[in-house]
Amino acid sequence: MNKRSIGIGIAVIAGLLLVFFIGRTFLTKTPTAPTVEEQAAENLEQKRLVLHQVCRFADSVGIDTTRFATRNTDSPASVTDKISRLLVEVRYGKKPSRLEFSGLKETLDPAWGKHVDSTFSPGQLRDVASFGPYKQLVSHYNRIRSRSKGNPAADDSLRLIRQTLNFYRYTNRFEADKFVLVNIPAGELNVFDRSGKRLLPMQVIAGKADKQTPCMTTYIKGIVAYPYWNVPRNIALEEMLPRMQKDISYIYNQNLQILDEKEKEVDPEEIDWASLSPTNFPYRVRQASGCENSLGLIKFELENPLAIYLHDTNSRDLFTLTADRWRSHGCVRVQKPVELANLVLGQQTFDSGFMNRCLIDQKPKMLSIPKPVPVFLAYNTADVDAAGKLRIYKDVYAMDKK
Repeated sequence: MNKRSIGIGIAVIAGLLLVFFIGRTFLTKTPTAPTVEEQAAENLEQKRLVLHQVCRFADSVGIDTTRFATRNTDSPASVTDKISRLLVEVRYGKKPSRLEFSGLKETLDPAWGKHVDSTFSPGQLRDVASFGPYKQLVSHYNRIRSRSKGNPAADDSLRLIRQTLNFYRYTNRFEADKFVLVNIPAGELNVFDRSGKRLLPMQVIAGKADKQTPCMTTYIKGIVAYPYWNVPRNIALEEMLPRMQKDISYIYNQNLQILDEKEKEVDPEEIDWASLSPTNFPYRVRQASGCENSLGLIKFELENPLAIYLHDTNSRDLFTLTADRWRSHGCVRVQKPVELANLVLGQQTFDSGFMNRCLIDQKPKMLSIPKPVPVFLAYNTADVDAAGKLRIYKDVYAMDKK
């Protein structure tokens, strides 16, 4: 081997060693830490991804997510705020615009809207939608939406379903093991447990179109057996006074009592009826308790300033003789007062024969309940029935056209 060959070999070996050491140094070199700007960009992208996941879920349950769309100018803080607000709406809904009275205390989980980190998953959203009718309604919503393709009738149904889905989300703001829901357009009352099981379905008679039952959140604060009916002043003046002036026997036939300003009963024979008018009527009208009382034998006191309550009726045959469920002055007549009272009281206080005995000369008896029972008077024209079938009810108050 000549000197030239040896020199070439040495050079090759030296080159290989140089490449090895340079490569090792390159591979083991500590990577450069990301800059503050790079960290901020990565954080923003993670939050955008979470918001996108929540928006996709919210859209599937009928929430308008256009309000939460991301913009190029959004900061991490603004995206976080959008996620937080949307999470709260997914779980707790928005306050229905039709509520005329809110008598229930809202209880929201303060930590719920703060699930905005990158580990958040849509599974956490599905876990809060455990109410049976809500899940069934969501299925109908997505079924119709997938087939609507601009169909006006389908679009209208979707709008109505979205309103009801929001209502069900809104009920999550109130903690209770059971609650009463009166759906006015359906003419129905259901007592639900928190899973959505119907504990006591029944028909109701609500207010007629010109005497509408108001939407509200309230609670049953007590039950009255053999109640008086303290006639609202407008009914006394507009409907009863002309009849009493025409024929005083109307007072006795309707078992009415005339009370003065001191709440003392006045003999109708001693009143100068001709001198009275809607602007000159210094009395209050009350119907005595008993079988003929318009409230029937059981009244459910509701907390509200509108004088609205649930009650039995002296015309129980209306539940079987007619399909007209909207004929009251605003209060709600219930089909099964005994069963509802026993459920609210938590014990068998009234037996099956209570409604038929109708004892005479009974005074109202207030029964206290173990704890207040939430009541929702709602106007949901789209809902599911006991079989899970989608129902679109008549818009009896023409509210959905407004």
